[in-house]
Amino acid sequence: MASELVRSGRSVALVEAGPDYGPYSRRWPRDIVDARRRSARHDWGFEAELARGHVTDEQRARVMGGCSAHNECAAVWPPREDIDEWALPGWSSAEIWPLIHRIESARGGSGERGRSGPLRTVAWTDRSLATWQSLFVDGAISAGHRPLADAAAGSAPGVGPFYANVRDGVRLNTAFAFLDPIRKRSGLEILARTEARRLEVRGDRAVALICSRGRTELAIRADRFIVCAGTYGSPMLLHRSGLRSHSLGRGLQDHPGVAVTFRAQRGAPQELWSRNAYRSQVVLRASSGTTSYPWDLHILPYQAEGELHIFVFFMAPRSRGAIRPGAGRPRIRFRFFEDEGRKDLDALGAGVAIAREVAARIPLVQAADRAFARATATRPRWIRSNVTNYAHATGTCRMGTDGASVVDPDGRVRGAVNVQVADASIIPRIPRANTNLLSMLVGLRLATRSTEASGR
Repeated sequence: MASELVRSGRSVALVEAGPDYGPYSRRWPRDIVDARRRSARHDWGFEAELARGHVTDEQRARVMGGCSAHNECAAVWPPREDIDEWALPGWSSAEIWPLIHRIESARGGSGERGRSGPLRTVAWTDRSLATWQSLFVDGAISAGHRPLADAAAGSAPGVGPFYANVRDGVRLNTAFAFLDPIRKRSGLEILARTEARRLEVRGDRAVALICSRGRTELAIRADRFIVCAGTYGSPMLLHRSGLRSHSLGRGLQDHPGVAVTFRAQRGAPQELWSRNAYRSQVVLRASSGTTSYPWDLHILPYQAEGELHIFVFFMAPRSRGAIRPGAGRPRIRFRFFEDEGRKDLDALGAGVAIAREVAARIPLVQAADRAFARATATRPRWIRSNVTNYAHATGTCRMGTDGASVVDPDGRVRGAVNVQVADASIIPRIPRANTNLLSMLVGLRLATRSTEASGR
């Protein structure tokens, strides 16, 4: 968003609560730059209730580049039909898909990938796959799943590597890709370690952004205010600004999942004990049989801190949660498995069964959790007790044409003519994909609509 506006000739003040380490260099902390690691230091310290009584840490990055600075670098585009299901003017896949070429620059792959953007992505190849990832692919193919050259685009079910925004082991976050090329432009001012607290609103217009920097309060005045504080931060900022509606904070969505831990047995490849392997490189797209989609599950191997896992995520959830203001922190409740008929729970149960079939074909490993191997009748309780989320939270500032939506299809907040929201919080329905690239697409789409409307 900031990059597009600055390039169009606008003057932009970019406010970031966390640190900005400048252009890519050795000044950036290793745990942010190294794609094999995940930083826990640059974090907001949120907690979330995933299901009733199940509370866990909810990591959100507090650093320039946001969650792209500490995620798994999965460069995944959603199936086009998922975007078309939004049925919003200006947001059909035919209208927005050309913009992917201004985001991604992919080597190889299908026609579903961008080619000329600043974010470089590459596909994991057979030679670059960690041992656990390769064993999983072999096991899935042995179980009858179709091999895919690119499991991060298109709509086909099957198993294969995904694309990643990684180069020479470096996590290429959005600050490196989009901000570095414009850092020296006169129209950009970066205010790091500055937390946006609220907008000062008079009538139907915001006149200032009130921020805190340490013990100092700042007031930034502007003609327009674009909120990009994320699925948790954006609704909270609007709430503190008095821009409240019945739908604000509601409609919280994420992909629910479970993880099964495995142990490598004697004689297994030494790399299965490695703490320096890539955590995630491949995914199996399979069907739970509970929806009309050709696939609605992500099943993937994961390696971290010397442990082996297989994750199962349901990618078409019906459960909806909410975020509410708290004493200093938001109260985040996903309400997983509270959908009518508990169909999300059934879908994950089907996914666990598929994971068992694949795992049975992987040599020299065994499940560490005995409950995983038990009969189907006991599986729902095990899933509820072990539920996790995919860190793809969306929907708390829902975009729509109806009066109950928080923002309109241009991202404009209802009740404030010069305030927009441009992040994953406006996504009305979570797609069957990671939200890394989609969040970038949302920002670019709204920026281009803004510049087109103003003639700049």
